[in-house]
Amino acid sequence: MNVRILIVDDEPEIVEGLKLMLTTQSPEYRVVGCARDGLDGFDKAIELHPDIIITDIRMPQASGLDMIRDIEAYEPRTEYILISGYADFEYAKRAMAYGVQYFLTKPIDEEELFADIEKIRGKWAAQENFVEMADLFSEEMLQNLEEAMMLRDPKRIREAVSGMFEVLQARQGKLSTENIRMLCLNLVLYGTRKYSHASLRINSYLGRNVLSSRSVSRMNSLDELESWTFNMLKGAGEILEGDDTGEKRDLISEAKTYMRENYAKNISLNDIAERFYVNPYYFSQLFKKKTGTTYQKYLTELRMKRAEVLLRETDLKVYEICGQVGYTDTNYFSKLFERSTGRKPSAFRSGGSAPADGQHEIRDRKD
Repeated sequence: MNVRILIVDDEPEIVEGLKLMLTTQSPEYRVVGCARDGLDGFDKAIELHPDIIITDIRMPQASGLDMIRDIEAYEPRTEYILISGYADFEYAKRAMAYGVQYFLTKPIDEEELFADIEKIRGKWAAQENFVEMADLFSEEMLQNLEEAMMLRDPKRIREAVSGMFEVLQARQGKLSTENIRMLCLNLVLYGTRKYSHASLRINSYLGRNVLSSRSVSRMNSLDELESWTFNMLKGAGEILEGDDTGEKRDLISEAKTYMRENYAKNISLNDIAERFYVNPYYFSQLFKKKTGTTYQKYLTELRMKRAEVLLRETDLKVYEICGQVGYTDTNYFSKLFERSTGRKPSAFRSGGSAPADGQHEIRDRKD
């Protein structure tokens, strides 16, 4: 299985050394891109969709941890391997809060690097039994199913399942009935794997139905199997409707209030999801559906508005304002502020006008 890897480090010799290590070790280790700082790393991650990002912690423009914080709102499946010459426990604590599990110190030990990559691949193999599915269904099909399940949209679930069974219909003569049954079971497991916040109830539901007299093992026709697959997926969503925090209360309004009151802290998507007992992917999709923007952009806008107030009404230094609105890297904060207002913090404070069109570049990133 090919692994798409992005390298982010401000030392050219480290980047080249890692590329050589990886490409020499295995043709399955595909280095899809390199970046020299956190801002460029963010752009490359959004563009290239890497499976693994190997990144330094301390870099100009934006640190590796700030980059990870921003990427996770867009690429929640990406895994990270952090490298650093600094034995800094505070950095490690922040990294672990973002879900990072793999750390290497400079100089990099090849065997440790390869071992971490193989641990990640092993975790994928254990958690996601969709190798067989990937042979039949496109990545877009699987993503559509996952999104439909997280939004609990019966119409979209039906469309996703129907599309997959059209593929099975075309391949029916080359697949045994047992193969198709196993694919159906894997589709149900794949579709419910993100319901981690209700895993006991989901596991109980799956156990009752998979082992029942009407389980998939007793079905032979594609029509029966399609109905079973759809009903299992639809039912998994329905059992959560009774206490769905997103429906019984205004989840998005509460999340906005929480962000307004805590914007100065390191707020990650996982932090919010855990606080409100929802799946991170579900919350991210629901937030965008209800507000038209991502939670990360909303949080950034809150911070920039507060920074504007502090620049206008206080004598705080820019680095002090940076810390008060939730950032650790002053350069990164200044870049974001300029993108938001068209002016650097110092120019904004002095009352200077924004540059004319074409004199500076503000890049809008796709959600």
